[in-house]
Amino acid sequence: MDSIVFEFTTPHGVFRDALHLPADHGLSEEEINMMKQERLNNWLAIVEAPPPLPSNTVEIDGVTYEKIEVDGQTLLKPVSE
Repeated sequence: MDSIVFEFTTPHGVFRDALHLPADHGLSEEEINMMKQERLNNWLAIVEAPPPLPSNTVEIDGVTYEKIEVDGQTLLKPVSE
């Protein structure tokens, strides 16, 4: 089993990971580099994802609204456009 430890420095900090491959994996350096890049891209997608909206908000056509209860009715107040 070969362990290929690698790291990337990003605006979000250092990303460190490792690929654990059988000794006879037969992968080219290019294929291994593609696997490393895929791991980095997956991590960046998680780190850079926008935070979920609070449960008292809803987004309609790109506008975020806050849900407000008034006299038993739910009203929507724009928060951002």
